[in-house]
Amino acid sequence: MPSKSGLTGTLRTMPLPDLLQWISHGRKTGTLVLQRESLVKRLFLEGGNIVSCGSNDPREFLGQIMVSQQLITEAQLKEAFDIQGRTRVMLGRVLVQKGWVPEEMVVQALKRKTEETLYSLFLWPDGDFLFEEGEIPGEGAIPLSLKVEEVLLEGLRRYDLAQKIRGAFPSAAIVLSRTDLVPPADLLANPFARRAMELVDGSRTLRELCLELHAPEFTVSYFLLSALERGYVRVKDQGPRTSGPAGGASPADQLRQTKELVRSGAFEEALEILERMGGSGERGSEVNELAKVAELNLIDRLYRGPLPPKGIPFLERPLEALINEALTPEEVFLVSRINGSWDLKSIVSISPLREVDALRVLKRLKERGIISFKEA
Repeated sequence: MPSKSGLTGTLRTMPLPDLLQWISHGRKTGTLVLQRESLVKRLFLEGGNIVSCGSNDPREFLGQIMVSQQLITEAQLKEAFDIQGRTRVMLGRVLVQKGWVPEEMVVQALKRKTEETLYSLFLWPDGDFLFEEGEIPGEGAIPLSLKVEEVLLEGLRRYDLAQKIRGAFPSAAIVLSRTDLVPPADLLANPFARRAMELVDGSRTLRELCLELHAPEFTVSYFLLSALERGYVRVKDQGPRTSGPAGGASPADQLRQTKELVRSGAFEEALEILERMGGSGERGSEVNELAKVAELNLIDRLYRGPLPPKGIPFLERPLEALINEALTPEEVFLVSRINGSWDLKSIVSISPLREVDALRVLKRLKERGIISFKEA
């Protein structure tokens, strides 16, 4: 996190509930920036109340929320991004002007987006924070005016629910299948629920379901836990067992190695080490800043080199011929969006993956000879 004036610290030494209560009791106005690894979220507060928030997590972007709720398709989102790029009109306004969704649905989706960003913070085990008093952005935000006491109650409820979810679904590698019990019509009338049940096929992992639904793991797991308890789905496979962290170099040695890799331009190698280290601990802020530098430089290098943003990716083999390939869920998602007409930038933009993560996946696919590019 950049060095700025204001109250700074970590969520290990000052947990989020304590931090929010300090802001509320002081009736403070300003911006609370929270960072964990490469994720950055901002809460905007006025008089001690939360009035809006923002995030760099793609799953919490308006477009992803609307695709997740089945309000628009990926193709419509791609077209909306194209129009936005030409006109600079806000995405929600583009969707309304195209007649795809009414304005009230955009407002509802924006509120949902803001709430998801806010309450997801209660699931962070650690992170850094910076609170700066002063004016807050007044344009483009959906006003919430949430009292901290209300936020704490819902946030702690979600935290308890997350522990229950983890007990039922210990990893994102589990596979679920449908049972013979048919969900009621009122449940399937919900577009998200209907799509989720369609995707539960006895072969997709929880991780794959999250990608296909363009939704955070908590949102998908919450629905599936309810479906599990009602007998509509069952756990077919717990997935591979995960071992504890491997021994090796100390965090200080890893940090020194990462700095040297960044200085030498080995940005992807640096990110691999940083991901294993995480953003926690005494050196969390330094790890976060190194990750940011490495990611920005890697994105620039990939676009300038092997992954032209306007290049159109093609599969070197038919999709059905890739069945026996050992593809990750992220690789499967991106490969299935390659249609011979969308350019690379469009595929990245409609993906629920962060830009740097999507590009790293596409780079691996190219290196393995699974995809190639031609200029648009």
